[in-house]
Amino acid sequence: MARPILAYGVLSVALLLVSCRPAPGPFRLSAGMAFQDLVTGQGYDTGQLRGNLLLLNFWAAWSPASLKELPELAALAKNFQTQGLVVYGVCLDDAPAAELLVFAERQGIRYPLVRPGDKLLDEIQPLETIPYTILIDNDGKIVARFRGPFKPRDLREAIKKNL
Repeated sequence: MARPILAYGVLSVALLLVSCRPAPGPFRLSAGMAFQDLVTGQGYDTGQLRGNLLLLNFWAAWSPASLKELPELAALAKNFQTQGLVVYGVCLDDAPAAELLVFAERQGIRYPLVRPGDKLLDEIQPLETIPYTILIDNDGKIVARFRGPFKPRDLREAIKKNL
């Protein structure tokens, strides 16, 4: 009888310790890492990123390599959302927003699509190719870069490592 009581006591203390972890601080992006809403052109609020891992995928509709990655990105956004992954598609395409939204809908993209702010591309240099994917932790630090088409397994491993 004493063992079940001891086990419940240990479990209770463990749950208490886990629940006492400090809440994550605000997501810290440098001032240059700003986005604009694809439709309105207004600044995009990154306040909801607190405690998350941000995946930025720089893409263009005219890039065959970008198109190849979109299904995997949509799956990652869906599968890792509850674990703290946030995916933004950063459109480097000059096409009108309405065309890009129709294109994204056809590709099954459900994550936010944004345009880069004035200094974003300078901030993440070197942007060597399209597509280009980076992971940014809660402190605003780039923790992984994928130049050109990513290998799905490598990207999944980087996400799991940093969540």
